[in-house]
Amino acid sequence: MSHRLLLELRARDAWDQRDYAGSQGLAEQMAASALDDGDDFAWWNATFLVSECLRKQGLMNESRVVADELATHPLTSQSKALSARVHTLRAFALQGSGDLSAAVADARRAVEDARLEPDQYTIVIESQNALVAALAESGLLEEAWTECGGLAELLETNPDVKYSGQSYWAIGNVAFLLKHIDEGVHHHQLAARSLSPTNDLDLWARFNHGSAQFRLAAGITAPETLECIERAELAISIVGGTERDRLELRLTRAQWSVLTGQFDTAVEQLRAIVESKDLLASHVAAQAYLLLGQALATRAPKPEALSNLEESERLFLQSGAQDRALTARTLIDELESSQG
Repeated sequence: MSHRLLLELRARDAWDQRDYAGSQGLAEQMAASALDDGDDFAWWNATFLVSECLRKQGLMNESRVVADELATHPLTSQSKALSARVHTLRAFALQGSGDLSAAVADARRAVEDARLEPDQYTIVIESQNALVAALAESGLLEEAWTECGGLAELLETNPDVKYSGQSYWAIGNVAFLLKHIDEGVHHHQLAARSLSPTNDLDLWARFNHGSAQFRLAAGITAPETLECIERAELAISIVGGTERDRLELRLTRAQWSVLTGQFDTAVEQLRAIVESKDLLASHVAAQAYLLLGQALATRAPKPEALSNLEESERLFLQSGAQDRALTARTLIDELESSQG
């Protein structure tokens, strides 16, 4: 067995064990070996894995830098499939760092390239997922819903594709945001059937967390929403996750507290979260400030609530989430009016 093949097997095993730092290190060794041997394709695959590992560790900017290197490689320019994979990777990294407008642009490019490779259904569906996610995070919900229609058609003809669970999850997310509650529940139920805690506990944790987030965004505080939060908390306590993962889950728990009127608890939770805001994407930090402002607005005096809402508006604008910035501005105007 060649040295590089052994490295690849070890890297994939580390990935499967969710040891993303270990997998990254082995992938970097693979890339160096491939470069020495002049094997461009092996270098490309190893470097792509490095970027994926960085993203899994929450190192979004670092992941994007590696993806940038792949984007300029001659192999990428010669293959629409490889180009689609790189732009999908960039879109997820940009979304994770809060650069939403750039994430949408890269996801659109990924979809365009992927559609030129009609037999590569997995690549097409993953790129479509990236576009739906970026549009939804940007508040471009009608566009996101249109893209969901195309994604649903792909799933009808390819029901067993690798990313079906994540795809139904993404469609459900947008449905919840548009207040299409029945459709949101339906698609999240389809996602739950495709995802399994036995097969991938980390993905199961993220699905339950994501389902809770979008249910809360739709104002759904039924017991099923709390169950999603609790399943995610249990799963992440087992798999560990990054500090960013744990912080975002605490933010979802705090949002539950706000929506269920537990404002003192929410203020305590959210103050701790904003102290670590540098670990979060800017639009996620903006959400923390928004919720903290809402919770503080139930108290007197109001200046602290206003300052948090203003910081929320600033960060949403910085991220390119115009609609969500408008939500913050509306709350600011209402609070200022109530003070006379």
